[in-house]
Amino acid sequence: MASWRQQALIEAPVEEVWSVLCDPTQFPEWNPDTVEITGAPTRIEKGSTFEQTSTGPLGFKPTTTYAVTELDDLREIKLQCQTSGLYSHWWLTEARGQTFTEVEMGVEPPRLRAQAFRLPYNKRLLRRITDQALDNLRRFLRRD
Repeated sequence: MASWRQQALIEAPVEEVWSVLCDPTQFPEWNPDTVEITGAPTRIEKGSTFEQTSTGPLGFKPTTTYAVTELDDLREIKLQCQTSGLYSHWWLTEARGQTFTEVEMGVEPPRLRAQAFRLPYNKRLLRRITDQALDNLRRFLRRD
């Protein structure tokens, strides 16, 4: 399994960071490669699913189902693609009015035939995706 884990401080309260991470409809505004979200529930719970259209290789824009596989209110959320196994796992901690976060991006293919999806995801790519997600989330939260 390929993965990358990183820690960061986000200059926004935990509640604000949490509200963005738990609202898939906002993903296209900050999440790298996300083009569109459809079928997102109004309240995210463990087991919730939604469809995400992303920019892919060679200009393709695949639409895949994502599921909330871990959820602990204001503390932890894990979102995982049900086709490729690509996931983002976020842990949040309040830090004097700001948010200390640990995020892990990785691939856990759900089925044996999906193992091919793991090949393009190496640590360098996962680190780039993680850096972009954190930078974009920070910019999004600073908007006025």
